[in-house]
Amino acid sequence: MTPSLETRLDLVRRHGSFTLAYSAAVQPGLDHFGDERGFIAYRKIAGTALVLSDPVAAAGEIPGLIDRFRAEHRDACFIQVSRPVARLLADRGYFVNEMGTETRLDLAGYAFDGKEKRNLRMATNRMRARGYATRECAMADLDRGEVERVSNGWRATRTIRNREVVFLNRPFTHDDGPDVRRFFTFDPEGRLVAFGFFDPVYENGDVVGYSTSFKRRLPEADLKAGQAITRIAIEQFQREGRKWLFLGLSPLADIEDREFRCNRLVSAWFRFGYRNALFNRFIYNLQGHAEHKREFRGVAFQTYYASDRVLALPRLFRLLWACRIFG
Repeated sequence: MTPSLETRLDLVRRHGSFTLAYSAAVQPGLDHFGDERGFIAYRKIAGTALVLSDPVAAAGEIPGLIDRFRAEHRDACFIQVSRPVARLLADRGYFVNEMGTETRLDLAGYAFDGKEKRNLRMATNRMRARGYATRECAMADLDRGEVERVSNGWRATRTIRNREVVFLNRPFTHDDGPDVRRFFTFDPEGRLVAFGFFDPVYENGDVVGYSTSFKRRLPEADLKAGQAITRIAIEQFQREGRKWLFLGLSPLADIEDREFRCNRLVSAWFRFGYRNALFNRFIYNLQGHAEHKREFRGVAFQTYYASDRVLALPRLFRLLWACRIFG
């Protein structure tokens, strides 16, 4: 059974307390397995079902949902799952590898004081001193072409320039999704130069936090625009009494692989990819992603990649294909 979008969003509102829950429900190009009790989001590449993050369901429903999914999809691997789900998969014979940390800011006690956050304070102060203004708007309040110009300008500076990276990232959209927050930065002439979007994180039907989904700026805009947007969003969320801001995944960062039985080849490839200067320069800037998130001094926790096959390379290439890193 394929649950409808309405059913998926209802499940996210009740059980979507993790980074990718909203993206798992709404991202174009994904398939969904489940029913009104819960769902699994996945994409099938060359016969392999690549599962995106945790199932969206009550904790007691997750083991049975995984077992039902595996009965239908014998060739499956699980990507960016939490430690509890990794434990369930390890108990079912999967190799479980660390695949990089996520960073969470606990907003109730979060502050921008101290030497370690000096750059974050400077970013906002510099933007204001130069006459930049950031405000929250709906997409309908802005010119679609201007938003597209910023997005395309940012993408032109990336190593992957001609397409959106997807799957682990929700692709950019102009639509106003339910409970998504959007902050836009304008230069002194009122021209749009940067934006940041934040997806909702839920708990028992309430929005309790957000996850960073997009931060983009024109190449000529101030380099600190993204940090300033994040700080302004954090302060707004704190005024509203929200609990968390998730900064997203730092792929392949801080891998140790000491807790679970892991695939040693996958561990070696992940570590090599993170350290390799050519991969970081020409394919994906893994070290830059991790360093940016460390500046916020949040709580870092590992995510996991689980596969039941010793021969790992084909599935890893399928993951890169699903993300559109290649292809």
